[in-house]
Formats: sequence, structure tokens, C-alpha cells
Amino acid sequence: MKLRISEITRAWPSALAAAATIVIGFLVYLDGQVPSAFTTLFFIPIIFVAYRYSLQMALLIAGLASVFSSPAMELLGVKLDPSVKPVLWLGWPAVYLFLAVSLNQWSSIQQQRSKLEATERGLMDVSARNDRRERELETLSAIHTTILKENDEQTVVDEITRRVAEVCGAKICTITVPIGTTGQRPFLPVGFTDEVFNRFFPDGSPYGEGVDGWAMLHRRVAASRNVFEDPRYDKLRDFAALAGIVSAAAAPLDLDDELRGALLVCYGEAREFTPEELTRLERLAQQTELAVRSARQRESLARLAFETALALTEAIESRDPYTGDHCRRLAEYAGMMGVKLALPAKEIEVIRLGAALHDMGKIVVPDSILKKPGRLTPEEYTIIKQHCYSGGQICKRVGFLMNAYPVVYHHHERWDGRGYPDGLAGEKVPLGARIVSVVDAFDAMTSDRPYRDAMPLEEATAILQDGAGRQWDPRVVRTLLESAELQERFRQPHEHMHAESHGLVLPQDIEEKVERL
Repeated sequence: MKLRISEITRAWPSALAAAATIVIGFLVYLDGQVPSAFTTLFFIPIIFVAYRYSLQMALLIAGLASVFSSPAMELLGVKLDPSVKPVLWLGWPAVYLFLAVSLNQWSSIQQQRSKLEATERGLMDVSARNDRRERELETLSAIHTTILKENDEQTVVDEITRRVAEVCGAKICTITVPIGTTGQRPFLPVGFTDEVFNRFFPDGSPYGEGVDGWAMLHRRVAASRNVFEDPRYDKLRDFAALAGIVSAAAAPLDLDDELRGALLVCYGEAREFTPEELTRLERLAQQTELAVRSARQRESLARLAFETALALTEAIESRDPYTGDHCRRLAEYAGMMGVKLALPAKEIEVIRLGAALHDMGKIVVPDSILKKPGRLTPEEYTIIKQHCYSGGQICKRVGFLMNAYPVVYHHHERWDGRGYPDGLAGEKVPLGARIVSVVDAFDAMTSDRPYRDAMPLEEATAILQDGAGRQWDPRVVRTLLESAELQERFRQPHEHMHAESHGLVLPQDIEEKVERL
């Protein structure tokens, strides 16, 4: 019913224009002569249809007008001026047709231009989002580099606040910490000095005031569009006026078991904080916690490096709730494979790190592609394949991730050399990348997705066996399939199912088999 109403709505203006043309033709008939005083009225329906509707409809209206202006009207008893009769056969029809075609083409060009402009704006928005994500990832990497340098707490906090201010585009960034149970104060702020704050609050500002105080008390992200209209600001308003603060947002921090704080960013203009911005701030706060805790406690370097890698992948997985603990599972499976292949412990740790980071480059893939429920177009598939290169470049820029570069960059190579990004074949593909390629495919096939249930283990096993020697290293496939421990792990239901539509880019023929299920 709705479809019929829509069709009628689209069709009635064209029908009205045709009716108007016929009415004008009747007026010409009543006038009894051609050319007639009413002949020029035919321009009205022609212009209306040519500008708004298809070329076929415009030509139909122009054709009707041409008939009513031609010597054919003699058949109806209309008088023709003999001196202009030759012109009537070609003159008016030519004018009507030219007007219909030219106006319709001009309108079509304008519509195409509007669509191109809309597409350009969309691409610019995607590019801007990608730039923000890349800057965020660089900030996360810088924080983790600071952790591994084992700097003192002051150096760590100074680096974090500076980086967070840059990636968030904030005027002010600081970590707010409590003073006993009655006050709070900024720690190494960026954007103002301690002296300015101490001038207003020598003993600290009231505990719990402002969005940072609220975040510490309630353990949730808080934001204020305008601090001067926010009841959470009282005594802090005078300081905000002096420091040029109009809007602010804060995320809670657990700096150690007994010390809570908040990561605060402030802006010089009123602004609405989007959910994406607040999620980003919360993610940065989580990494800030890790950095400060590390500066205070100095955990084991190897464990810290691995957990940092997982934090980077969680920044990607958080974009889609279906991805769950896919990267954490892959790190576990890759480690078990390394043990089965009798690899050195250090090499196993590198492979586990690479497995955790293997899809890190997807941070720059637009959500519209990454979360697309259907099949990718060739252009979209080309974009998503670039995640290997992007992930590899990130590993190169971050010192403690450098060892994981071969795994991250080459995990979509094939044994027969038909993979990407470099088309390496056989044992030229790094062993860690070969291991991750196999467990990544097997985990994807044996996990639920939004558009299909998990494959039976027997079917996934058959696909691996079929691809051994072509897509995957036969020794790695054989090791996985002969391991009762690994088989049992894959039989267990995942706590969080890996169901991202294109979270794993399987080789094309395997992906087609999976999607037909």
C-alpha cells in the first residue's frame, strides 16, 4: 500500500503537466488559428517537466506541444497562416525539443554535482575520523613507549597530559588527584601553571567539585557543555573564568589501590561532547592509569609489553561489541602452537605479541566498511587489505612493538604466494605470520557471526586440510589438527563470540565457502 502511494505521489505531477499541455492544445483549437496567442503557454509544462523529471517525460510533453503547434491541426479545422506553414513543421517542434533536452541535461548536471559534493563531504568526514583514530593510536603508542622507558612518575604524567591535549584538541589537560578527603588539585597541568591554581586554592579546591571531582566520586565519565551553567561548579567558576575554561570532560582513574584521580580536558568554548569523544577519553584514561601505575610499581617488562599490546587491540575491538576477546584468544592459540612446534620461549612471546596485534591496523578502516554486514565491494576490500600495512607501520614507530612487525605485516600472506601485501611464498613468509594466519582463520570459522552460526569443527577442519599447501603452511595446519589440546580449546564455546562481519579477511575462496553457510 505504501509503495502504491509513493508511486502515485511521484507520477501525479507528470500527469498534471501532460493534462495542462492538452488543455493548452484545446485552447489553441478554440482560438481557431496557428500560430495562436496560446502557443507560448506550452513552454510552462515543458520547463516544469524538463527541470524536475526524466528526459523521456520531457520529450513526451514537448512532442504533444509540437503536435498542437503544427499543421496537423488543420485536420481539426484550425486555420493556418500559409506564410508560416513551413516554419510550423520544424520551428516550434525544434524549439520545444531543444528546450526540453537542454533544461533536462542542465538539471541532471546539477543533481550529479550535488551528489558529488555530498560524496566529497562524506569522504572528508571519513578522512577526518581516520586522522583522529590514527592520532589516538599514536598517543597510545607514545604512552606505552613512556612506560617502557621506565621514566619517573613526573616525566610520565607530563608526557601523557601533553599527548592527550594534542589528540583531543584541548586547551588544558591535567590529572586531578585528591588531597586527603577534603580537597583536590591538578598534577602537572598543561595549559596553566600550578601558581595560577594555588592563587585561588592554596589548600586545593573542594573535593568532588567540577566534572573531574564528579568523575572521581561516581567512577564514571563526566562532561559539561558550559561550566558556568553547571551546578557541579561553584568555587571553581572564578578559576575557570581566569583560565579561559568554558567546557570540560573527565574520566576516572585508579592510580593505585588506594589513590583515585581523574583525567581532565578543558576547552575555551562551549561544546557538546559526542559519545565517540567520551569513549576516546575513557580509553586514554585507561592507558594513563597503566602508565602511572607502571611508574609507581614497575611491573615485569615482558608482561607489561604484552598487556599494552592487548590494550591497543581493545581500542579497535571496542568499535564492535561482537569482536569480544578475539585477539586475546589468538595470542593464546599462537602461544600453544609455538610450544607444539618447539620454538624458543622468546620467539613464542614475539608470536603471541604479534597475534594480539595482528589486526591493529584496522584502527584506520572506516566503520562503514569494518561493520558492513554484507560482502565487501572490490574497492572496500582494497581498503580493508591495507590494515596489514598500517599495522606494520605502527609497529615500526613503536620500539617495543618492532619485533612483532613481521607477524602483523605478513599475516595475510599465503603459502602459494597469492596473498598480500608482498606476495611472499613458502618459508619466505615469517613463521609467526604463518601460525597466526592458520589460528586466525580457524577461530573465525568456528565462531558465530551476525550473518551465520559457527561452523562445525569437522567442517572447519576440512577447509584447513583443503587449504594446506596452498593457502597455509601444511606443517602448521598439521600441528594444529594433531593437537588434542588445541582441538579441545576450539570446541569450547567462546565467552565472547568473534562475529565481526569483516574482522578477519579470509582468503577469497575460503570466505566464499564460509558465507554460503
